[in-house]
Amino acid sequence: MSDLELGARLLTALVFGALVGIERQWHHKNAGLKTNTLVTVGAAAFALISLRGFGPTANPAQIAAGVVTGVGFIGAGVIMRRGGNVQGINTAATLWAAGSLGLSIGMGYYILALLLLAVIILIQFSFRWLATLIDRRSEMINPFLTYQAAVTFASAAADQVRTAWKDFATQRGVAVSDYSEARSGSEITLKASFGLSQERAGQMIEIGQKLAGIPGVTDARWSQCAPADGNGAARE
Repeated sequence: MSDLELGARLLTALVFGALVGIERQWHHKNAGLKTNTLVTVGAAAFALISLRGFGPTANPAQIAAGVVTGVGFIGAGVIMRRGGNVQGINTAATLWAAGSLGLSIGMGYYILALLLLAVIILIQFSFRWLATLIDRRSEMINPFLTYQAAVTFASAAADQVRTAWKDFATQRGVAVSDYSEARSGSEITLKASFGLSQERAGQMIEIGQKLAGIPGVTDARWSQCAPADGNGAARE
């Protein structure tokens, strides 16, 4: 292999890695442009070293296995747990794919590298809206937000308030994690914590107005916050 071919492969790895990293940087991920480019170039470099530096008796499969293991450690570093939520899995998978991209270029498999680049870009850009559509249609509960409600009402309005709340809480896309009622004199305060899908979150004003409009309701408040802990979900 000539020095010109060696330089061309490293340059190709740099360009391809940067194209993958731009998407991560655009979405403000921890492993962005520089990280993905370095992983791709590094993987290509190890492949080139195995071909040129260790002579004809070198085993590229061993080098490839080492690269996969090393990239796995890097990927583990970008996965974070915040409360009950796990973030960074998609970024770790992107780094893993970038490693395979670099190895392909380093070994001189340019067609494979082009196909890998096209597939990675397709997944990152085209599948994002598809995943969002699936989440919306399936009424997936947003694991990153917890909603809280507090409604105070007269005892005479208890049946109407409970019925209105039950109608809301039993819908798809609503997951109640805590519910309680406390009586103070002639008034009752209903408190609840719950998760919502994107569609149900858009109905918060509607259900709030419905409860506030019931005769006997003296106060109805709603708020949202990021959960400190709980049964979160792994997200891309």
